[in-house]
Amino acid sequence: MEDHLRLEFNEWAKAGRGESMERGHRPVGEQAIAKMHVPDNAHVLDVGCGSGWATRLLARKAKDGRVVGIDISDEMVRIARETSTGYSNVEFQIASAEDLPFAADEFTHSFSMESLYYYNDLSRALREIRRVLAPNGLFVSVVDLYRENAASHQWIEKLQVPVQLLSIAEYCSLFTKAGFVEVRDERILDPAPILAQYTGTSFRSHKDYLEYRAAGSLMISGRAGDE
Repeated sequence: MEDHLRLEFNEWAKAGRGESMERGHRPVGEQAIAKMHVPDNAHVLDVGCGSGWATRLLARKAKDGRVVGIDISDEMVRIARETSTGYSNVEFQIASAEDLPFAADEFTHSFSMESLYYYNDLSRALREIRRVLAPNGLFVSVVDLYRENAASHQWIEKLQVPVQLLSIAEYCSLFTKAGFVEVRDERILDPAPILAQYTGTSFRSHKDYLEYRAAGSLMISGRAGDE
């Protein structure tokens, strides 16, 4: 499963999809990161960092700390490293969210943008993120593909890899079972103007596009509870 993901995401990286994903996700990602209130000395883990754009945003917040981006795709990590040479507080590693190569309590914050639904064993990945977070450490995740966002479901047939389609309640339950407390969910809307006509390929119709924009991105947050 992980090999399949790695190969597919490597192809995405070679096709320049890291840049297109940044354009599509950054307006919402910036809002989510702002809500994290990352302090100057934070130690932050970006899970499923892709080309590293969110890692760099986090590094600007944690300018006296450390930010680590991990991704299963070695090609994405290569691009992230090449485009982040100006950041002395950033590093990237090839790693799986289900088996993080870090010590317990190593990070104060963790972030994930559009990656949770790709994990084969999401419960294990959440337990791993909880493990590497210090007590009261904050984890914030954003996903566009979730059950209540009906227009996003059509992406499943277009993706070349298996994904999980979960409801908001199911995500929150998994967070709680993994050891997170103060679990909260909210919708974040993309501030970009609504197109009068939709000519892209992500949706079958303008109506689907409008429904997707109205649903918004799902942000789920939780703090690492005491074990």
